[in-house]
Amino acid sequence: MEKTYNFARDGFMYLLSYATLLVSSVAVNYLIRGIINHYIPDALDRTTFLGSSSELVGFLAAVVIAFPIFLYVNYRANKMLGEGKIIHDTGVRRWLLYITLVVVILVIIAQLISLFIAYFSGNLVLRAGLGALITLIIAFAVLGYQWWHLKFFDGAAKKISTNFKIFEWAVIAVVAAGVIWTFFVIDSPSVIRAKRFDDTRVQRLTTISYSIQTYYGDTVIGHRVLPTSLQQLVSDTRIFIETDGLVDPVTKQQFEYKVLAAKSYQLCATFVTDNTKDTANISQPMGSPKFVGANSFIHPVGRKCFDLTVQ
Repeated sequence: MEKTYNFARDGFMYLLSYATLLVSSVAVNYLIRGIINHYIPDALDRTTFLGSSSELVGFLAAVVIAFPIFLYVNYRANKMLGEGKIIHDTGVRRWLLYITLVVVILVIIAQLISLFIAYFSGNLVLRAGLGALITLIIAFAVLGYQWWHLKFFDGAAKKISTNFKIFEWAVIAVVAAGVIWTFFVIDSPSVIRAKRFDDTRVQRLTTISYSIQTYYGDTVIGHRVLPTSLQQLVSDTRIFIETDGLVDPVTKQQFEYKVLAAKSYQLCATFVTDNTKDTANISQPMGSPKFVGANSFIHPVGRKCFDLTVQ
């Protein structure tokens, strides 16, 4: 009886290979761009994307996990293709190859558009240019590899040339260098944890300041006076804040609150990290109330009090 060819195996190997290739390429791209952003900061960049260690850790994990899987599966698939153990012209392989080519071409187009916008928006040209260059290099490398893969494996038994093996080892070396370099850029897990606690403190202080503004109200609705204690915010039916939002996430002690004048008050908290160099904290979200201090919880290490004002 003639043995049925295992098309499911081919589909599994091709799909896993191309999926891990795309994941690895995107992760390496953002990993290297994050390193560039770390060494070439832009004072006009108010976004936090690729601006924190926690974001880089996500891309680092993607590279460390997905890239070795791609290397192994791709090695096995190429070896079997070269030995004629896999049919080269299956529909699955061609579909995945061309889908990958389309995705890469769209990435190249999007990156050129992004570079154009960045230049005419007054962003730092060196940083935007290096970021675009990294993306284009990775995109063209993937594009060239996929095109070579499509043309090289034509069903005949053949071995991969030494030049291509040099290219593969060069790519592995670049990825390894990016991974190693990232460890010198990102914070340690303990520091990241401390920063997350401070971020929670800032978020809670911001929520409290918004709630105090709601409590004070305006000429139509509101008490028109500041609350004498933070607990009054919880009991007010117009304000959605829980008791847990009034306390420090670690010590569980309530944040310090003091009324300074008819419209001004003070909130105090103790921080374990310094965010004074974080320019993203200076910006205020569009559409948010413009009462003084709600967007300015910049803090050093230690106890810090913020003088705030309601409208």
